[in-house]
Amino acid sequence: MELRSEQIHQTLRQLKRKTEQQEDELYAIRQRQIQLEDTETELRHIEQREKENLIAQAHDVWRGNHGKSVAFHAEETAHESWRKLRRHIENTREQLKQKQKTIQSSLSQMEEERKLLHKELVL
Repeated sequence: MELRSEQIHQTLRQLKRKTEQQEDELYAIRQRQIQLEDTETELRHIEQREKENLIAQAHDVWRGNHGKSVAFHAEETAHESWRKLRRHIENTREQLKQKQKTIQSSLSQMEEERKLLHKELVL
């Protein structure tokens, strides 16, 4: 019985280490998500300023229909670049969410295992 008790204690220590590692990873993911949100907010501000500057410059440089056409083309090019960047941000966000779910699931499983081991230890 003493041998089994020691095995349970050892397993519990291992679970505790794994749990701490997983919680650290979860914390790192949350920090990356916060950074991603901050970056996305800043990019929106930059996008808006760039768009306004680009349109203003194009209208100042070229007056008339040709100038408007160039401005609209430049604006569309900028929009496409921003769409790609937003897709990349969204993909990154989704990857972080999936990793977070995986870690949370793993933490739940380890908690259940820990409870079972404690129960066995008490009995």
